[in-house]
Amino acid sequence: MRMQIILLYAGQYDMTDERGQRVAGTSVNYYFNTNLVAEDNVNGTKGTRPAKSSCEFGVMAKIKRAPALYDAEFSMSIGSDGKPVLKIMDLDYISDVEIVPVPDSQLNAGGQAPKEEPKMDKKVS
Repeated sequence: MRMQIILLYAGQYDMTDERGQRVAGTSVNYYFNTNLVAEDNVNGTKGTRPAKSSCEFGVMAKIKRAPALYDAEFSMSIGSDGKPVLKIMDLDYISDVEIVPVPDSQLNAGGQAPKEEPKMDKKVS
């Protein structure tokens, strides 16, 4: 499955676990919400929580910059707890992103950026 993500952070690790086995990979944090629109979620939370994935060690070579927009190839498996686990298999850099504050002059009376209304063609008779 391919999806666009905003990759926030990436770091490689190479260590020995408690059983003496070598463990290496790339840890990444990212957003699925690529337009960063403010969200009021059905469970009462606000905003977008970053997702985290562990990737192959070599994936780091494909990461040019962060934060940035990437096209990500995911695989899904079932974890030891029986829940689905998404793993990034490949990344392709699309563009840089810039996260900037919305000026007060652009906020509505409730302190939020106005939502864009969908544009519809109006017929005049």
